Amino acid sequence: MPRPDAIVAPLEMPDAPSQAEGPALTLAPALRPPGEVVALRNAAQGALIESRQRWRDLVGLAADLAFETDSDGRLSFLAPDQALGWPATSLLGRRPLEEGLLLRTDPNPFALRVPARDVRAWLCRMDGEAACLSFTVAPLFGRDGGFMGLRGVARDITVEVGEAEAQAGALRRALAVQALVRRVREAVLAPRMLPALLDLLPAAVGCAGAALVNLGPDGWPLPCPEAEASSGQRPPLLAETTATAARRSQPAFARGVGGEPVALVPQPDRAGLAAAGDAPGPCQALLVWRTAGARPFDADERHLLEALSDLLGVVLGNQRLLNEMERQARTEGLTGLLNRRAFLDELRRRLGRLRHEGRGGALLFLDVDNLKPVNDRFGHETGDALLIAVGGLLRRATRATDLAARLGGDEFALWLDGVATEDVARARAQALCSGATAIGLTAPGSADRVPVSVSVGLAIATPHAKPETAEAVLARADAALYAAKRAGRNAWRLAPAAA
Repeated sequence: MPRPDAIVAPLEMPDAPSQAEGPALTLAPALRPPGEVVALRNAAQGALIESRQRWRDLVGLAADLAFETDSDGRLSFLAPDQALGWPATSLLGRRPLEEGLLLRTDPNPFALRVPARDVRAWLCRMDGEAACLSFTVAPLFGRDGGFMGLRGVARDITVEVGEAEAQAGALRRALAVQALVRRVREAVLAPRMLPALLDLLPAAVGCAGAALVNLGPDGWPLPCPEAEASSGQRPPLLAETTATAARRSQPAFARGVGGEPVALVPQPDRAGLAAAGDAPGPCQALLVWRTAGARPFDADERHLLEALSDLLGVVLGNQRLLNEMERQARTEGLTGLLNRRAFLDELRRRLGRLRHEGRGGALLFLDVDNLKPVNDRFGHETGDALLIAVGGLLRRATRATDLAARLGGDEFALWLDGVATEDVARARAQALCSGATAIGLTAPGSADRVPVSVSVGLAIATPHAKPETAEAVLARADAALYAAKRAGRNAWRLAPAAA
């Protein structure tokens, strides 16, 4: 069977054929009937349409977007009919950048002039959402080498990119937390762990500073004595709503009253970490901030800060345990006052500052009168109650800068910081004697009143006197104490000035 395209032009006939040349050639065998030619033409057109549809189907299955552009960058072909939600007819003949389809110009896959694979670009869906597509493109050139347009396909990888970014974010957070944990552990000592954490946070999160704050009952941040701000800067003022949210144990990300982006991550007081018998401490929170006008904390940074809550809890827990251990090591178990060692250590520091600060002080050495007869008559339980009552008397008589201690047995000491005049010291000594006799103490199971009184020895240290050791000042007060006892007890005596 002849090929469908076996249609040729008529052959030229000789002008005067001779007999020798044989019969003349005719075109009859090469020509098709008109009906057959039409049928062949329709078949060819159908095959072309079928092939084009097959190509469109394959492209639709293999790619989320197929396109062609002309030499001016205008879309001349677009598939599928609803590309990213856009009707193809609304974009044909237009440039993607001019129609707002392309969100970023770097890179612009519709402006390439060389073949390229996996060119990632962000496009806008018809609903306004962004979509990330991976393009494969090939330029089209004419026979003369001139640029005729671009042909390409693209695959929607928005979900893949989102998952990859989420994984990368999780990895970054894990590495940041790991680095912080390592550096905090390197601090070794609990007192250095919290400052180390606060010092490292600005670099890890990209912020201006970090601080630990206490949240009061109303949610308002209060200064935290456990740590200073990492940057040495004063933390920004917070809006009441931000602090209140943190008080409810909810991380808060907002702006300070000065426009600073802030993050407030609460760390509630954990059960079992507070000292026995103490009221639950205030809620503590990690405060992180940027300078006014800076960008707010993004989702990745928020996740990182929230993840640091556990690390902060460990650090604060270690600090609380250390504080409790130090408190137990420095305090006397029965009264809760300083023990002898802690009192003498602190007294040495106070005396060392006398000349530098020009501040004096007064040392009151107390002895509970007749403690042994009380123990013998009423029992040691009553004797302990008496010691506790005297300890409470000293605690009420002290200011924040003073020192109160039980040195052992029936001996107590009180250092009045900055009190270098005899009149004030005498008045305090007399008040202690009067306060002791006013203690209403009765023995268990008895209506008998337990006699309570103290004897006091008073020694004054002035910044202009000869420097003394803590032991020397205590010895002067002790001598004055025995003078008071010899005078009949329930009295006080002033020691002579240092020689």
